[in-house]
Amino acid sequence: PHYEVLPNLKTIYNDLMKNQYLNYDSFNPTPGQTQIMKEIKKTTLPFLEIRKIVNLKGRDLLWRLALKALPKIHNAPCIWCNEQETSEHIFFKCKSHIKETQECINYIQEKSGGSRINWGIEIFNRLDIPLTANAIAIICENIWRRRNKKIHEGITLKNLRKQLLVHELKKTQTAAWERTKNNIYKLIRQEKKATNNEQIKKFKNIISLQLERFSKHWNSPLHTVALPSNLNKYITSLNTLYTPQL
Repeated sequence: PHYEVLPNLKTIYNDLMKNQYLNYDSFNPTPGQTQIMKEIKKTTLPFLEIRKIVNLKGRDLLWRLALKALPKIHNAPCIWCNEQETSEHIFFKCKSHIKETQECINYIQEKSGGSRINWGIEIFNRLDIPLTANAIAIICENIWRRRNKKIHEGITLKNLRKQLLVHELKKTQTAAWERTKNNIYKLIRQEKKATNNEQIKKFKNIISLQLERFSKHWNSPLHTVALPSNLNKYITSLNTLYTPQL
């Protein structure tokens, strides 16, 4: 039998769902989600950008925040200032952390060469650069964890400090680099198996592009990852910034 002409499982699933629910794969925003889109002046929510965030806890939190699906009691008072606790209040308006939060994101943007961010719902428009997106995710996760510790355990944690944010961001950057490096080494193995110059050149170009892209997205004066010496030959752009590995 020619199995290659049969539909794959995903196609079968999509067909079944469409038979049951005509618009099952369409995005139908709730009033809360519509309000976010209105405030950030977009016709959709940044799910693609959120999916690419490496910091897992921060990524999942931003996903739920965008969906307006955080587990909290409607109209409950804020544990810190007693104002009505909405999602926007928790992350963007509560005076218990907003000063320190703005200082943290200012520091990251200044040291990494990024443009200034006014901390608010507009952060959903600033998730296209991985370094910035992961910094935002780490900050939001810290705000949420601090709130939960106070509510559920009666423990008051300190607000996030710049040094801790940089530490967490470096860990996230290292994790992102490990993914990229593993993929590059797979490409190098394929390059070594290539049988003609055209294939070899193709793999070299892909590897160079991946190194340049990672550097553009992650490396900055704030922190650069160390580049193994055997990858130096793939650096073809003067804009690619890495720390030499000793």
